[in-house]
Amino acid sequence: MRRVQHEEVGLQIAPMIDVTLLLLFFFMLSGKLTKNAKLMDIKVPQAATGKVPGDEGARDIVNIDENGQLFSGNTAVTSKELTAHLKQRFKDYPPLKLYVRADAGTPGKKVKEVMKIATEAGAIEVIFGVVQK
Repeated sequence: MRRVQHEEVGLQIAPMIDVTLLLLFFFMLSGKLTKNAKLMDIKVPQAATGKVPGDEGARDIVNIDENGQLFSGNTAVTSKELTAHLKQRFKDYPPLKLYVRADAGTPGKKVKEVMKIATEAGAIEVIFGVVQK
């Protein structure tokens, strides 16, 4: 009777390290892009009851300057463009959550318009940026 010699199966660690580093780079770069959208020069209003949400990530950022100009991240958009963008975003990557950063001098009418756009697009949660007093 012949004995079959089995080779010991080894674990290939190099490909796992490569994949881990690629994932690390991806998340570092995508996280930095999201933070840059928040860094737009918007002076958010003060609020006594403001608090940091537990789940701030994975949100589309809508900035509104003091003149009422809308921005999807740092890109200036019209109301129609923002509506189309958010509807497409909801269709491609549900659920839709928004982080609205409105300047303290923004007309309330413009904030209500963004809320209407968010509702039409199917947003399930909208948070507003404020500075705690």
